[in-house]
Amino acid sequence: MENFSSSVSPTRATKLRSCCASPNPDCSQRDGEVKKSPGGVAAPEVKPRTRRFVPDIQEIRVSPIVSKKGYLHFLEPHTNGWVRRYVVVRRPYVYIYNTERDSVERAILNLSSAHVKYSEDQQAMLKTPNTFAVCTEHRGILLQASNDKEMHDWLYAFNPLLAGSIRSKLSRRRGRM
Repeated sequence: MENFSSSVSPTRATKLRSCCASPNPDCSQRDGEVKKSPGGVAAPEVKPRTRRFVPDIQEIRVSPIVSKKGYLHFLEPHTNGWVRRYVVVRRPYVYIYNTERDSVERAILNLSSAHVKYSEDQQAMLKTPNTFAVCTEHRGILLQASNDKEMHDWLYAFNPLLAGSIRSKLSRRRGRM
């Protein structure tokens, strides 16, 4: 039987301690590590697996027809002051600009996932006429039109069914008086 001296050791590959880039949790091979096959021959380095994501894209066609455009006042949450913004309703979106000449949309609201709310009680509580709210998943926006007719026109552009029910209630109320 042959005796191996303790000073002679088989050649070993350098091992790095960083984990491979694969998102696979059972990543047993480390970067820079050479795997040896059972016969003792170095196997080619295995490339880490990467996940590939498939985008879920849904086309929403924006109407070329502008339902309404003009200025509305927005209640600023930080200052509690009203800021005038130019608004274009092109269903199902509302595009908000700083001015009529602004070429960049400053905000976009998706009306298909937002709720338009009108409340006379809210107007009385705020002591601010011609207001309505648009509630999205992430925030609520209070809007003010310049007069009663403009407010109803904006409500109709944002949500025709809501505007119709409000006009119906108002006409019934006026009929009783």
